[in-house]
Amino acid sequence: MQSPDQRGFTLIEVVVALAIVAVGMLAVFKTIGDTVNNVDELRDRSFAEWIADNRITEMRVSGEMPSVEETAGEVDFASRKWHWVTKVSQTQVKGLRRIDVSVRRDSDPEGTSIATLAGFIGKTAAASPQSVVDWYRDDGSGGPGGGESDGTDDGTGGGQGDETGDGE
Repeated sequence: MQSPDQRGFTLIEVVVALAIVAVGMLAVFKTIGDTVNNVDELRDRSFAEWIADNRITEMRVSGEMPSVEETAGEVDFASRKWHWVTKVSQTQVKGLRRIDVSVRRDSDPEGTSIATLAGFIGKTAAASPQSVVDWYRDDGSGGPGGGESDGTDDGTGGGQGDETGDGE
């Protein structure tokens, strides 16, 4: 028997309190695990969308109108292997084609995708010449803004002088 001036918890009260804390901790750990899985899935979807966007961009800058067909390939991206399927179809507008790109992880079953992106290409965009800029060329000119100027304009538009004289 307890005397009236003794205070404390009984063993049963301590066990019940620990059980309640344990259930609460399990819920917290489950939430953390679900969050980690969601982050992984979102990361993979973002990578797949970048791969699809890169594929459409490659087709647009190639300078050629793509033929109406379905092609497939794979790419290494972010230390993983990815598979893409590109389907080019003719639209109702002459000279305009639709590009659909589906991307899946190497571990996903064939025929599935985690991201699909659509784009368009027209004859005008395909007919423009492919431009290649050598951003790392070092020909001694110093590039834009790197050369010396005496402040005069020789009429070629390359001078740095103030033609209007109003200081703006």
